[in-house]
Amino acid sequence: MRKIIFLDIDGVLAVPNDRKKTWRIEDKQQAELKRILDETDAEIVLSSSWRSATVEETQAHLTKEGFLYSDKIVGVTIRAYHYLDRTEKIHLSIPRGVQIKQWIDTNIHSNNGKDWERKVIGKDFNYVILDDDTDMLLEHRKHFVKCSWKTGLTKRLADKAIKILNAH
Repeated sequence: MRKIIFLDIDGVLAVPNDRKKTWRIEDKQQAELKRILDETDAEIVLSSSWRSATVEETQAHLTKEGFLYSDKIVGVTIRAYHYLDRTEKIHLSIPRGVQIKQWIDTNIHSNNGKDWERKVIGKDFNYVILDDDTDMLLEHRKHFVKCSWKTGLTKRLADKAIKILNAH
């Protein structure tokens, strides 16, 4: 069964650093992600604003930022926003949950030439969403692990993600 982590960076792996008043990817949160990866053999799809246009560009960028698991990144969600006024930075954005649904529909459910082949969650694939925002769809509620932007990914939240990914 294929297992996928839809990963946000800010508020999950990158949290405020009190000493320097900056946000950066932290070792403690990366250690929890490593535990999830080790116990589930999951792949990563980056749903974060840290993503680039391609997987390769995203991997290179995140490696420069100190992310240790760039080799596990197999996809990036679409950048679904449009600027209405660039000078005022007014834009319309599509909720992250819709971006994730689009990735699943495009990359998991496949067109066999005639009809869409619907894969079954828990049988053919499973996923978890690690994010500090809440703009997910109702269908994601059993797969969503909400992190606090202050503390990011904790042991308790990693345990929950592992349980979701390993559920059959």
